[in-house]
Amino acid sequence: MAQPVAAPSAAQFQNNSNHLDALQALRGFACLAIVVFHCAAPRNAIVYKNYDFSWLLFSHGIVAVWIFFGISGYLMGKVFYTERYTTDVAGVLSFWRNRLLRICPLYYFALLISCIFVYPVILKLENWGSLVRILTFTYNQVLPPADFNITFWAISSEVQFYLIVPFIYNLLRYRLLNKKQILLAAGAIIALAFFLRLGVWVALKEPLQTKSFYYYKYTYNPVLANLDVFLLGFLVNAWIYSQRQAGSNLLILPKLRKKLRLDRLPLKTIAIGLMSFLYLFTAHHIYFQELWRLPGRGGGIRTSTFFFVLPVLTAVLTAFFIYAFESGNSYLAYQNNEKLSFYACLKNPLRILEIFGHLSYGVYIWHTPINKNIAPIFTSEIPIEAFYSRLTATLILSTVLAAVTYYLVEIPAGRLKTYKKP
Repeated sequence: MAQPVAAPSAAQFQNNSNHLDALQALRGFACLAIVVFHCAAPRNAIVYKNYDFSWLLFSHGIVAVWIFFGISGYLMGKVFYTERYTTDVAGVLSFWRNRLLRICPLYYFALLISCIFVYPVILKLENWGSLVRILTFTYNQVLPPADFNITFWAISSEVQFYLIVPFIYNLLRYRLLNKKQILLAAGAIIALAFFLRLGVWVALKEPLQTKSFYYYKYTYNPVLANLDVFLLGFLVNAWIYSQRQAGSNLLILPKLRKKLRLDRLPLKTIAIGLMSFLYLFTAHHIYFQELWRLPGRGGGIRTSTFFFVLPVLTAVLTAFFIYAFESGNSYLAYQNNEKLSFYACLKNPLRILEIFGHLSYGVYIWHTPINKNIAPIFTSEIPIEAFYSRLTATLILSTVLAAVTYYLVEIPAGRLKTYKKP
């Protein structure tokens, strides 16, 4: 039987006790991309020498949500691989309790505020069914009313994934012990997801290409349709664990890296470059191939690339980014890393990038109702000016509100969490 991952000595971290948490920074980037996406940048707004650069502002909010899911899949697996929780009944119940303490306080507080001040229509009798779905984390954004805070659906998917994480861990933990087994599992997950999407594509191709409703309902919102993204993040734990057990470095495609002359380039640099590529590629795709926000376009998904390629590409590149920053001694570095503070940021200014990541849950929940209410205020004859004003106001207000609820709601609830005693 494989042995638990041994925690490295404190001496290994004495010169690295205040390092950047790259996953928090990535989470902040994904949250920012979602806010930009919902603020709806205009087409043909930035043109230079007859070339339209407006696509650079078309952040792919759907891809950003998948990045969230990939990070979540990894972190939820990590708490079991590092034995922060056990897999007996007491340990699993403790895991679920702590996850609910992380999600529920802000979730239900935001729901209460939204129902009273922003979306009172949800309280009408005909919408009670949707309200029950929201309260029970089974919400789908296609449910009525149409203008409700659509961000709640992703939180529902997260909570549903939390319910099955212990079972996934127990299923895979002692079956994925080497590189070959992990790669086969990843390939099987990608293949199963492809055939699942293929079934939906064949059955609903015409509706999918004309109405976004069907894409959201059957492919984007269900946790089953996003399970490949969660699981590829989860498998990073198995890869790192097998690497530590073997006492060697399981290089990622060493021959390909050498052929491309990338073998001397730090893995972290490659990971950052690939995530930058992901943003640029997906932004370019939705602008020029999907033609988003083109007048008269209508809804729906126009290309098979969007439907089949982007979810897998996002999952793989997110998993690679996680591995690049979490492998080796970094896997357990959180135990020794200095808590984020003003002093920590002074010593390592890169940690400023973590701040938005810590506030991302609140920003994600609050930005949609804020944007809905302030959008009519910011109008201009120049579309890009209205967009920047709307984006700036939404970011400032949602960040301030997220900071307030972080200290008044999230932190007090976090103090109620319990963990296994060492």
